[in-house]
Amino acid sequence: MRNLILFTLASLLILSCKQENKPQTDTIEDTITETTPSQKKIETKKSINDTPKPTGDHTELLGYYVGSFNADDYENVYEKKGSFSNKINIAIDAIKNDSIHGHSVVAGNSRPFKGIIDVETLSVKVTEPGDNKYDGIFEFTISSEKNTITGIWIANDKNLAVPKRKYDLNKKEFTYEPELNLDFNVEYDYNLSLSNSQLDENGEMEAINPKVIGKLNASTQTLNNTDVENLNKGELEVLRNLIYARHGYSFKNRKMRYFFDSQIEWYIPISTDIRDQLTSIEKKNIDLIKRYEQHAERYYDYFGR
Repeated sequence: MRNLILFTLASLLILSCKQENKPQTDTIEDTITETTPSQKKIETKKSINDTPKPTGDHTELLGYYVGSFNADDYENVYEKKGSFSNKINIAIDAIKNDSIHGHSVVAGNSRPFKGIIDVETLSVKVTEPGDNKYDGIFEFTISSEKNTITGIWIANDKNLAVPKRKYDLNKKEFTYEPELNLDFNVEYDYNLSLSNSQLDENGEMEAINPKVIGKLNASTQTLNNTDVENLNKGELEVLRNLIYARHGYSFKNRKMRYFFDSQIEWYIPISTDIRDQLTSIEKKNIDLIKRYEQHAERYYDYFGR
């Protein structure tokens, strides 16, 4: 009996020693639970520092930025029949972290772009797809306080008439407003010109009378024959294209583009196809004006009159 008791005690002693030497198998959760309050604070702080800072979507920067798209160097522009200046709309569509997406609308072209934005300095570099001869790289800085964009554009094709342009654009909102028109209340003492070139030659120009056109609005009133029968060809063209301009159409036609870019303050190019935006009145007036355009004569005047 004594031997049995001694054997039992020895067995219990050996088992106890094995349990004390058993390897640690706590989970991560158990380890955190067992840390002191000060250790918890250190672990939490480290976790926050390791997480990337959220940059947000910068929705206040999204929108249209509009202004002149000017040649950086005028050399060879005339010889290559280029445009010294066009109105451009740089539209910022989305910003996510340090990525920026948008599109440009200028001279009858709408081109997407994407690239990188420094969310601290708001400096941007974006590229267009490269499958169009007029594609290139935009580099600009956004001012959130002034609501402006300032920068340069460099063409992929260095043989273009204007391989580099600069711009200083203001943020604007676009709304279709059918009542927008020429300011015919201003007492012009001269005609306005229509030109295929931004260099005037010999002082001669195709002329239109803004007071005559300004009394008509092909977006708000149904025109009849007596309204348009005495207009010259240029005046009819402007009257018709005022419809498109109100919808934000970007003109490929140089004559209309130069006119609306320089003469119409409210004009913002936003699209290269606005046909599905036209109202029934506008469609009816377009058909009427086109019929008279076919037979109308152009009128030429000289500067200084």
